[in-house]
Amino acid sequence: MGKRFHKNSVYILILRLSILFFDLIGINIIFGSLVWMYGVENFTQHLGHSLTFIHIILTLTWFFPSFYFKTYEGNLKIAYNLKNSIYQYFVHLVIFLLIFGIFHQYIHFLKFYIYYSIISLVYLPFCRYSIAFYLNKIDNIIPLRKRVTIIGNNQLLNNIQHFLEAEHSGCRLLKLNYHQSAKMSNLDYLHNSIELAKSNNINEIYSFVSPDNEGDYRLLISAAEKHFIKLRFIKDFSNHTNEKLEINKESDIPLKETFKAPLEELDNRIRKRLFDVLISLFVIIFILSWLWPIIALLIKIESKGQVLFKQKRTGRINQTFVCYKFRTMIVNEFSETQQAIPNDHRFTRIGKLLRKTNLDELPQFINVLKGEMSVIGPRPHMLHHTEEYEDCVESYMQRHFIKPGISGWAQINGFRGNLDQKMMEVRVQFDLEYIKNWNFWIDLDILIKTIILTVTGDENAY
Repeated sequence: MGKRFHKNSVYILILRLSILFFDLIGINIIFGSLVWMYGVENFTQHLGHSLTFIHIILTLTWFFPSFYFKTYEGNLKIAYNLKNSIYQYFVHLVIFLLIFGIFHQYIHFLKFYIYYSIISLVYLPFCRYSIAFYLNKIDNIIPLRKRVTIIGNNQLLNNIQHFLEAEHSGCRLLKLNYHQSAKMSNLDYLHNSIELAKSNNINEIYSFVSPDNEGDYRLLISAAEKHFIKLRFIKDFSNHTNEKLEINKESDIPLKETFKAPLEELDNRIRKRLFDVLISLFVIIFILSWLWPIIALLIKIESKGQVLFKQKRTGRINQTFVCYKFRTMIVNEFSETQQAIPNDHRFTRIGKLLRKTNLDELPQFINVLKGEMSVIGPRPHMLHHTEEYEDCVESYMQRHFIKPGISGWAQINGFRGNLDQKMMEVRVQFDLEYIKNWNFWIDLDILIKTIILTVTGDENAY
């Protein structure tokens, strides 16, 4: 679709696709209803083509002029969008008439085109207002827009507030109604604002308030990231000569850069999801369909218990999900708390082979298809590991800004297995390096190297 179409917002993407879809449906229904009233046979004989062909031309003459007028790419303010839509409508009608002949041949159908124009021009604003109204209702139940808030005050406040409240921002501005007292330091005020934002399910904070010193930036950003909140500091243009700033092109708001990743872009998330779905479908259909029964039989022959081992893990934005694996141990009471160690007495013989070749992870392609995991990403950890390391390992929670993966950058570089704090710190750095530098080719490279390790055996697997 391109960023011009969705501006990195799921809400904007759905809004524009909905308007496009209902525009095309609407003009075809209006046109078809008038044709039916005038008589289908009479009308098709007049134009010399079948009704299906006429509707195809009607659709194409509406769709292609929309690229010129940017009806579905430009500003989604209703008045502005309607102006473009009306211009587009008349171009659409002229092109349609030119395709089917000379204008004077249509004198007997003049009323038909007048009615088509009047009804269509009434329908277009009705369509846009209705879609925006119902999407807002849906957004109250299933958040489609980012929840954002503003703390602090200066001369840029009206600019950013106007931008965030606009339909085309893809954001919902929420007010915290929390003000800084005279005795409160900036650090305390920002910390309290982050806690309040968490309780209001806010995704992003725009702050005019800066920490009292540069050393507090990392502390605050880390506190926000634990709650998966983006903290964005708005800077004065006059004081940014030596600072790295990101300029929001629509609102001209200078923002101090914090943690930024390619997968924040909606285009990249769509590409990654398509990659995940295609790979997981391939594995499930062509590999698991015949390998699952064989592995299941071997597991059952050797030990009692379920074929699948199901364990709660930490997913994206700290959401809990049930992760699937082939069972590699005898059934035991410590499976949820005690991590596997080399030569663990709980391993079964088939379990050792499955772990050595990574085949025990194959059921996780079901998690990928369900949208809980990705093929490539930071490995999901047990819940108690997340609780243990979120406070003692720097930037640990940043790894949960994206979906966990079946394999990852840390794993193919030999960092798997033991989860002591020192090892975890290294793994987190590999995970963050992957998140900050993600692209499709990195995923493909990790996937190929994972397949090679599966075939040759991973010496770090146990």
